[in-house]
Amino acid sequence: MVYDIIACIGLTFILKYGSILSVFRSALARIHPVIDDLFKCSLCLGFWAGAVVCYVRDSDILLPLVSSCVCWFADALIGILQHYEIKLEKDNKR
Repeated sequence: MVYDIIACIGLTFILKYGSILSVFRSALARIHPVIDDLFKCSLCLGFWAGAVVCYVRDSDILLPLVSSCVCWFADALIGILQHYEIKLEKDNKR
């Protein structure tokens, strides 16, 4: 199940931040605003990534819920780290 969760995190980050998929994201976002919101929310996207991985790997039925929580936490942690990285770069330039 650890590999499944790591796969969900990777899939969520690739779908949300991957530059190669920006054309795909913008095309889907034009279809309906809810889809645009989906690609902006790591909690939501993590759930659906978990559902896909659960279906493909025939994993535990709770994987989408666990994936949603872990993907949200990982995205928040990366955001905090990036915030401190930018702050350190600004402090070093002074």
